[in-house]
Parts: sequence; structure tokens; C-alpha cells
Amino acid sequence: MKVYLMTDLEGVAGVYQWENRDDASLENHERRMRQRRWLAEEVNAAVDGLYSGGATEVVVNDGHGAGYTIDLEVADPRACYIHGQERPFWLPFLDASCAATGVVGGHAKASTPGAAMYHTMSSSIREWSFNGLVVGEMGLQALIAGHYGVPFVLCTGDWYACREMEALVPGCVTVPVKCGLSRLSAVTWPPAKARDLIRRGAEKAMERIGKVDPLVLSSPVLFREVREKTDFDPENPPPHSRVIDARTREIEGENILDVMHRIYPRYRRDWRPEAWQE
Repeated sequence: MKVYLMTDLEGVAGVYQWENRDDASLENHERRMRQRRWLAEEVNAAVDGLYSGGATEVVVNDGHGAGYTIDLEVADPRACYIHGQERPFWLPFLDASCAATGVVGGHAKASTPGAAMYHTMSSSIREWSFNGLVVGEMGLQALIAGHYGVPFVLCTGDWYACREMEALVPGCVTVPVKCGLSRLSAVTWPPAKARDLIRRGAEKAMERIGKVDPLVLSSPVLFREVREKTDFDPENPPPHSRVIDARTREIEGENILDVMHRIYPRYRRDWRPEAWQE
């Protein structure tokens, strides 16, 4: 029973500000090393809970930033880890072979007042919607999984993120390890307690497989993006796009995967995972 686990950093217990990768100071380096370990240990807790609940394989996507945030020196060796840039797709290996999916370190979608470090993909985006359904990154993950009939069963992270996914995917297990007080502050459980909560939540999430419905969109899929700034020129629209106004564009596709390839033309439509472990 394979489970696909996406990860992010903003929802990890103890993290309250965005990292500055251009800051070469010793203080920033120490902060990054500490946060990489905190993320790895939360992932380890989830992996342990998933296996205790019946998983036989866990694929972990190092999904934050440039994809090199999980400290692999302390990572659970039972899981395999996707990392790095220039990927063939945002969620490689998430397909119909998975029994379930979830996220560790989740943050709320763009324009969520009070949530810690809320955003959707980048700070330039005010809102993303698919067929009128407004989602953030976790919701997009659930929609892609739903295309394959795979349910979203676990969300750990900011309380606002957990509330978001409870509304979007009824029945999924949520584990709030912190609660945003503003975009750059939060009240948090210490890492040790957060890990214990995540471990128990992940084990419980395995019981929801078969009970939680996959999040599925009807065809065709209409994507709408609203930017914070006037980024779109109606006279020179982005590829595949219909510009509504200087802040808004739409893209239509056959399904969620088709739309994702239109949003990000660099993704490879012909890519298929190799059986590299055999």
C-alpha cells in the first residue's frame, strides 16, 4: 500500500518566517540547518505513523523551495525522497498506484487572513481556482491525486491550513502543530510534541483510506489566476491563456493534468516513472 507524502516548510512547528536564501550569515545558515532537521523529523514521524497504520511504501516529495530542505542525514530510510529542481512534473510518482496522499508542513492558501506565511505557489498570486473551486497548494495536490482516484487523507501544519483541508476534503485527518497569529508569527507546539501528534495522526489517516472520497473535477477544467500586480497584457497574453484583465487570466484544459501542463509548459507530458528500485 503506497502513500505519497508532499512536504513544505512553512507549516512546520517552530518556523515563523520565510527563509532568505541570499543571506550568507552564520545566523541564517544555523536557522536553515535547524529548520531542515525539524522538517525531516516531522516527516519521519509521519512515515512511522503511516507504516504503523499499514503502509508498505512511502514516497516523500521534498516540496519546499528548491527542493533541498529535508535533512536526508536523519531521514527515515524506509521512505524514498524526491528532491531537486527541473522536475518533469510538480508531483512526480503521484499516480493511480498510490493508495493515498497527504502533506506535512502545510500552509494556508493565498489571501487567508491570520495564517502563517500563507501563499499559493508564490507571493505574486492572489487566488487560484479550478472550475470555480478556490484552492491553495494542498488543494491542488488533492485535485491531482483525485484525477487518479487517490484520496487526500492527511494534513499537518498551520491550523488555518488544517481548517482549509477539512472543508475541502471532509473526513481527512488534520494535525495542527501551530496556529498563525499573523503572516509572520504563530503560536506553536515544540518539535517533540508536534512529532508525537503527527505520528498518531498519520496512523489514523491510514484508517480513512476507502472512507474519504477523492477530490475530482468535472471536464473540461477552467483555471483562473488572479495576481497581486498588473502582470498580464491583453495584447500579449501568456501561452494558452485568455487575459480577462491586467490581473486575471484563464486557461481551459481537458482535465487537471492538461491544465497544469498549460500553466507550466516546461513540464513533460511524455514523462513516466521508471521502476528504478527493482
